[in-house]
Amino acid sequence: MKLMISLIVSYFIGSVPWSYIFAKVFSGKDLRKVGTKNVGATNAWKEAGPIAGILSFSGDATKGILAILFGMLLSLEKSWWPLLALVAIIGHSNSIWLRGKGGVGVAAAVGSFVLLFPLESAAFGIFAGTLWLTFGKGIMFVLSILWPFVILIGFLRGTINLLGTIFALVMVAWLFVKGWKNLKLSFEDIKGPLKDNFVRRKLWRYMGLLFPALAYPLWGPVVFRYIVLIAGLIALILELIRRYSKSLNRILKKIFKSVSKSEEASNVSGTSYFLMGCAIAGLFPVPYSLISIVMLALGDSWAVLVGKKWGKHQWIKGKSIEGSIACFMICLASGAVYMNLIGIPITYLALIVGAIAATVMEGLGNWLNDNLSIAPIAAFFMWVIS
Repeated sequence: MKLMISLIVSYFIGSVPWSYIFAKVFSGKDLRKVGTKNVGATNAWKEAGPIAGILSFSGDATKGILAILFGMLLSLEKSWWPLLALVAIIGHSNSIWLRGKGGVGVAAAVGSFVLLFPLESAAFGIFAGTLWLTFGKGIMFVLSILWPFVILIGFLRGTINLLGTIFALVMVAWLFVKGWKNLKLSFEDIKGPLKDNFVRRKLWRYMGLLFPALAYPLWGPVVFRYIVLIAGLIALILELIRRYSKSLNRILKKIFKSVSKSEEASNVSGTSYFLMGCAIAGLFPVPYSLISIVMLALGDSWAVLVGKKWGKHQWIKGKSIEGSIACFMICLASGAVYMNLIGIPITYLALIVGAIAATVMEGLGNWLNDNLSIAPIAAFFMWVIS
């Protein structure tokens, strides 16, 4: 009886067409007939303005949250919560008030995931922001692919049980089906940015997150350390050999042409410095080594991306105040989320000092290679403070 009542209430919570209402209030337009004809926050933003879009997203995002909270109020088991969120999304997509019309339900799903998987959603949000800065558009396709991984990580961490995980995966499948048209358009949008050498280089660097996000959780600290050390040694050996072997240098230049800067043809590549920096950081104890690599992969990128988009005030040659603030904030946020995900917390003082060290080394990148120095220096200071 509790479940049946919760499902019915969840549908009606989801069926309230906030995007339609706010678009009508701010522009008088019927979202079913204008723009993409999708009754969602994005279409509301485009057709009725940013205020309508923000209010629409906020209203839609609370649908899944309210459905889950109602289930909690009735003391419904946690395994059923994702089902309540799914029914709320179905209500959003097939609203009784709009004669079966509605939106895809992305905002409602986002709100649901924040409540169901708070830490995993925080990590997802950080990566989503990183991809948005990198691509500028078309990230919905990439992010949609990552959602099932958020659910699986939550399951592995014991955040939710098997039944809840199944319902959550069904929720994502529903969004894929309902939003397939938008996903295809989003996929087309990322083709343009992928032709940019700068974007490809950043995506290549994000692969460094696999060290702390995959190698450590799967195989533990010893194997993780071996992997980063071997990767760094391989990078160092290849750089030494290609200085004396023109044939090997030509092969490596051809392989990494799509992600290399022009000046790296005759100098040590940024990727090699990155791997060697990870290897040196890997010599420090866990979790300092892990957190410092996360700071390196994200902090350097945010500094450059934010600096390019909004940097107006230089504090040192080639480095903007805006970019450095972004570097510090993402180092601090990603470090805090990651250490709680792996369950090995350090003091927030150490984390702040590590973020400051990473930001300073990124700022001095014109004199001390930041790809090589950020992770080891950040790890060192976190270790010393702790």
